[in-house]
Amino acid sequence: MEGLGINWYLLIAEIVNFFILLLLLKKFLYKPVLGMLEERRARIEEGIKKSEEAETSLQKIRVLGDEIREKGEQKAKDIMVKAEKRSQEKAKMILSGAEEEKARIMAAAKVAAEQEKAAAREQQGKEAIDLAFILAEKVLKEEINKEKDKKIIEKLAKELG
Repeated sequence: MEGLGINWYLLIAEIVNFFILLLLLKKFLYKPVLGMLEERRARIEEGIKKSEEAETSLQKIRVLGDEIREKGEQKAKDIMVKAEKRSQEKAKMILSGAEEEKARIMAAAKVAAEQEKAAAREQQGKEAIDLAFILAEKVLKEEINKEKDKKIIEKLAKELG
């Protein structure tokens, strides 16, 4: 095979060099590159797993947020109902207070009217007495005799009786 230009020593040396290079590359390059790729694959899987966990957590947070919002809305409605009831109760209290005030004012007005009536009667009584005195004075100025006196007494008795 020398006639073909193949040098067996050189070919064997190239084959040995190739296997040495192959062993060196396998030990120092191929294994570290495979390790690095495996590490990267593990990190990617971990990232995907964390992403899925984050998505699950986000869904739970959204559900909790919806529940909290619904509870808040319900509490707000409850507060509004309570406030409305309180306002109605206060309105009733104010109306009952106004009714009581009205009754008190009416009672005070009746008492005042009674007092004014009594004062008017007293005033009329005084005027009647004054008129009686004026009449008596006029009558007394006239000459009194038994017959006139009898007529006056009869007249007064008829008016009183």
